[in-house]
Amino acid sequence: MATFREKLQDLKQGSAPGVKTLKFLSDPGSEERAILREVWPTLPLDRRVKIAADLVEIIEDNIDFDFRHVFLTALGDVDPRVRRSAIEGLVEDNSSLLLGRLLTMLRSDPDEGVREATATALGRFTYLSQCNKLNGHADRLRSTLVQSASDNAEESDVRRRAVESLGYLHGDGEVTQLIADQYRQSGRHAESAVLAMGRSMEEQWSPIVLHELRSERPAMRYEAAHAAGEMALEDALPQLTRMIEDGDTEVRLAVIWALGQIGGKPAAEALNRVIQEGNPAMREAAQEALQEIAFSANPLNPL
Repeated sequence: MATFREKLQDLKQGSAPGVKTLKFLSDPGSEERAILREVWPTLPLDRRVKIAADLVEIIEDNIDFDFRHVFLTALGDVDPRVRRSAIEGLVEDNSSLLLGRLLTMLRSDPDEGVREATATALGRFTYLSQCNKLNGHADRLRSTLVQSASDNAEESDVRRRAVESLGYLHGDGEVTQLIADQYRQSGRHAESAVLAMGRSMEEQWSPIVLHELRSERPAMRYEAAHAAGEMALEDALPQLTRMIEDGDTEVRLAVIWALGQIGGKPAAEALNRVIQEGNPAMREAAQEALQEIAFSANPLNPL
């Protein structure tokens, strides 16, 4: 039987490896991790790009595989495509090790796309921080994101993603100001600001969220609907029930989700109409939203 090193070396030659070939990379032992760190940079660039992307696809379809150590190695790859795949592959990793590396990458990675992906990935850590479930780095996390969001020399997409991730820090005056400043920039920046408003769940943002539910831009209506759901904004129910018929599919799905989060009789009635009249995807989303309403009303006996 081929050793771990031999299997890695085999990846250098022949046709691109298939999914079955790559499964040996799951959950390597400590000696195998050292070999991985040694051999990975020697693989051809096109192979590293494809392997990283394929591993992301594998874990999306099967949670039984653990490629964490491959992705941690790939975070240091010279190619930004590999680094972006690694960030995507580590979406379930909430370790202090990863957080520290992401914070460094946010301020130092040479690729804008990697920095943007990093800023987005840090959102789950700010959520954990707000819930007092983050083991260390909380102050550094906040300060690094604020630096990126405030840095006029930083690319605009990185800055707006940093504001999105800061949104979870409810009651932080500096973050509130960053969200307000971002909203005034309009376009995608305003959409990111509304996303952050929803994450903050601060009542002061309610008038803006209600206003943007009527936006001409589908992307903004989507963010406003999602924000209304996160804020459990009951004042949004009349408009959301009308938006069940929105012409944009993604907006309709966001509306259905929001109705499930807000709950109440009008929301349930609107969701039942979707189940009776909607397409299969809409019906499934509406059924899940109704289950959420039932659970919220009676957690011990939701059905």
